[in-house]
Amino acid sequence: MQNLELISVIVPVYNVEKYIRECLDSIVNQTYKNLQIILVDDGSTDNSGKICDEFAKKDSRITVVHQENQGAGAAKNAGLDLIKGEYFSIIDSDDYIDLSMYKIMVSLMEQYDSDIAQCLFKQVYTNKTIIRQYSTLKKSCTVLTRQKYLQHFLSDWKFAVFWNKLFRSSLLDNIRFPVGRKIDDEFFTYKLVCNAKRIVNTTEPFYFYRMRKSSVMNNNAKNRLIYDRIDCFVERYEYVSSRFPKLRKTYYNKLFDSLLLYKSKLGTDDDKLKGLFFKYPYKRPSVITKIFNRFSRQKNYEPPIDTKNCLLFD
Repeated sequence: MQNLELISVIVPVYNVEKYIRECLDSIVNQTYKNLQIILVDDGSTDNSGKICDEFAKKDSRITVVHQENQGAGAAKNAGLDLIKGEYFSIIDSDDYIDLSMYKIMVSLMEQYDSDIAQCLFKQVYTNKTIIRQYSTLKKSCTVLTRQKYLQHFLSDWKFAVFWNKLFRSSLLDNIRFPVGRKIDDEFFTYKLVCNAKRIVNTTEPFYFYRMRKSSVMNNNAKNRLIYDRIDCFVERYEYVSSRFPKLRKTYYNKLFDSLLLYKSKLGTDDDKLKGLFFKYPYKRPSVITKIFNRFSRQKNYEPPIDTKNCLLFD
């Protein structure tokens, strides 16, 4: 146990007094003990900050940062600036993790000489828990090169999130989250993947994702969310295609498909989309037919999970 590499665990915290104890209990009680736990209280107006301080008094591995409210991206960046570990992980403060998560994921990274490990997760509702199965990787353990991973990235949204992953800290290379976005993981994860040599995936569900009414995916700021996604897809295409020219065509097609999809949501008079369609014209025949038929024909397509009887947390 004395030779275990240090893992830095970042937890951005904002008004989660109902859930933060369960989150922190799942971290401090990990079977992997060599942890640096960084709690960033982003100006909470409830008792979240006090609860963080209570945990810090009981556990010397915990550091608490209190800052004025600046948003989730800024809170995560504050944590990234403090990491000391060989590995790092970011856990949302209303979620929790399996007690063996870090022990097993570090073991997989060492066994397969990987820079990133990712796991499955479970969606937690007030009345049930549902496992999210990967649609593109079926083996219990799969090792991917970064280019193979980036191919899966486009067809499986679970590859884009950061919270079901353990990263080698050397991948950061000054990469940070954008500040002021409704979403930020989609601007972050792929850049670390581009710096990785290998990624190991396990189908074990170590992460528990709490489904809440107030989450980004359930709020009403739809247009702002759409614009963030558009910016992400444009940035991602430019970034990935410059690093990996062989992926340029695939990422270009995905970008145009996304623009076409959001055109149906924002309308034909949206100035931002007009400019992007001029800059990124479609390059495939019958593209409109293909976009609406592609996912229904895709052999790895993951049908939506029936959640009509699932009750969300507040």
